[in-house]
Amino acid sequence: MATEDLTTDEIGARLVGYAGQMAALTARFLELLAEFDRRGGWSGEGIISCAHWLSWRTGLAIRTAQDHLRIAHALPELPLLRKAFSEGRLSYSKVRALTRVATPEREEELLNVALSATASQVERLVRSIRNIDRHRDETERGTIDSSSSWSWNLDGSLSVTLRLSPLDGARFLAGVVRAEYERTRTAGDPDLPTEPAPDEEASGVAERPPGHPASADLWRNVPSDIAPAVVAMGDTMQTVITAPEFIPGAELVVHTHDDADPHLDDGPALEDADVDEAACGGAVRKVKHAKKRGGTRGVVLNYGRKRRMPTRKLMRVLFERDRCCQHPGCGRTRHLHAHHVTFWSQNGTTDPDNLILLCSAHHRALHRGEFAIKALGSQQFSFHRSDGSTIERAPAVHKPDGWKPDATIDDDAVLPINPGRHLDAGYATEVLYAAWAWKARQSDEVLAAA
Repeated sequence: MATEDLTTDEIGARLVGYAGQMAALTARFLELLAEFDRRGGWSGEGIISCAHWLSWRTGLAIRTAQDHLRIAHALPELPLLRKAFSEGRLSYSKVRALTRVATPEREEELLNVALSATASQVERLVRSIRNIDRHRDETERGTIDSSSSWSWNLDGSLSVTLRLSPLDGARFLAGVVRAEYERTRTAGDPDLPTEPAPDEEASGVAERPPGHPASADLWRNVPSDIAPAVVAMGDTMQTVITAPEFIPGAELVVHTHDDADPHLDDGPALEDADVDEAACGGAVRKVKHAKKRGGTRGVVLNYGRKRRMPTRKLMRVLFERDRCCQHPGCGRTRHLHAHHVTFWSQNGTTDPDNLILLCSAHHRALHRGEFAIKALGSQQFSFHRSDGSTIERAPAVHKPDGWKPDATIDDDAVLPINPGRHLDAGYATEVLYAAWAWKARQSDEVLAAA
């Protein structure tokens, strides 16, 4: 049947069905590619690699060809992933991500997650696993990758741990020395020359300007207590670096209450003097809390008719909840708009129960009447077509008439099983590593018993 003779629903069904067929065919393509490379079939005059041949003969970009080749050689060692791929249950995008971290010991658990997740969720999970593997690998290699952690203590102090490579450590200490010099300067201290004179550069010692105090020795000595200098470095960055309008963590957020001490965002309480000091900075936002019914305190998110645009705090709440455009199948993470489901002009409120993130394209389409959104309460929403029918996140697909695909591949094989709205990569990696550790212990016990 000609394409123009198909209904829109039939075209959509075939696209999903063909996606499964394409996945299966791609699996076969990669199987042939691996064997072709093993046989050296690509060798010839001017051909330097199998990826080069693939790019030349099939029109793929060289980087794409290299990715195909990597996956092709990884799949023979991963029979479970290869089987699901050949059955059209895993898309190429999922397989491409999984083969970066999968091993014969890991593939069963990874496959179970991938079958119930979207491609973007799988990629995010793989990034988390690669980070963990990298830290373990550097221990075995004897090299160091710079890393850090921080946490608020029970007494209200902040603990910061830095683990820096030798070169990064030297850069950090050099910055500390400069910050300490700037911090301890007095009114009579002139700026040091930007560039030393030739004779000074040769001797390795810059001549101290006339009348300059002994504090210039700080250029050659790191202070034993670097905390004041590090704070000075932070103050400098807040002053000289211009940040976007909404960038979580880049501003001081001070919460004030009618009946309690002010405190930092997700941090300890502050004295009134601390609040006044913070107010002198240029990157400080105060969030006013009021008493709610029952005596509890919280951020006033509903500003009634006084405020239409959501505050930065509320935008952070929406971003943590939605992460991307919420239109089914979109997933865009850039240029997101906070949309009032019940329009502001119709007395819609500015709170999480009435706000949802949409990309610019879907926000425009919504206002053009191409689809509608209903607020279901408790920050849940549903999407609807112009005829009122629900737009499902992962709709079931039925085989259309007149199409005879590979009978061994289900029409909706490529769709996720019970797709979730959000994948907690941290929790997922914790469970996966626990399962892999248990399997390793079981294997060791079997070997010990033998």
